[in-house]
Amino acid sequence: MRNGTRKALAALLFGVVGVLGAAGCTQSGGTTPDPALPRPFAKALFYDQQERQVLHTADERLVADCMRRRGLHYDPQPLATGGTDPQDVNPYGLLTVTQARQDGYGITSARLAARPLDTNGDHAREPRWSHALLGTKSHEVRLHLPGGVEFLYNSDACVTQARQTLYGADYDRLSSRYQVLSNQVVTAVLKDPRYLRAQHRWAVCMRAAGLAVTTSDDPRGLVEQRLERATGARPAQPHDVARYELKVAGQDADCQRTTDLPHTVTEAQSRAETAVAGAHPTDLSRLTELRSAAVERATAPSGG
Repeated sequence: MRNGTRKALAALLFGVVGVLGAAGCTQSGGTTPDPALPRPFAKALFYDQQERQVLHTADERLVADCMRRRGLHYDPQPLATGGTDPQDVNPYGLLTVTQARQDGYGITSARLAARPLDTNGDHAREPRWSHALLGTKSHEVRLHLPGGVEFLYNSDACVTQARQTLYGADYDRLSSRYQVLSNQVVTAVLKDPRYLRAQHRWAVCMRAAGLAVTTSDDPRGLVEQRLERATGARPAQPHDVARYELKVAGQDADCQRTTDLPHTVTEAQSRAETAVAGAHPTDLSRLTELRSAAVERATAPSGG
């Protein structure tokens, strides 16, 4: 939920509507709703675009309020737009037909998107300002998570206090725990024998269409390689890459449906979640409650 100065400064502390249409690259599609794609733990850590917007706005306002109480000024920053938001990328590389047709993998649009100017940049060099925003090491809190992972934050930071006001005091612990567990689930799914067989069928389908791929990451690699070759070239060339991206992503989505890859992932994910969560206390219901309350708080007339 951070961008600009806060994203750069907070990197050590805390673990985009597509523009291809504007580039003349969006393909038309039908109106049949896309089936929901699997994500670990019933999407407990996933927020859609509208939720991210209202949460970001509320969070930025709370940070500004906290800084003002300390006699400092913070300009709330807009949520970066343009291209597919990284949070919308499916952890298994799955695509809906709509995603494939509108923005592909979101790779080229992210390169073409303009980023908002961070008006807090000058303040970031001031120790008093950055300490108020990000806190101090003397107030460092360490959360010990599954797999030997640690989550660190400073309890005196305005970013921390704003987040806890919006999401609840226990959200950091629960969301961090389930982020680690989610990563473990994804790793288990990608090693599942039934998934590997389905991925092989998908790869055969893709190769039949002239795309030499083996794993679900490979199509994105093809687009990224072509985009890198286009860097510094004639201005129209990234748009040529965008058209190529839409073509590859469309074929990818078709092959995923043809080989029933999303269903195979859903079944493998269910098995992995049972194995992973069984070794740890399951606070999923509490995390889901905090998630819903944060969205409701951010959308309330008072603005949270």
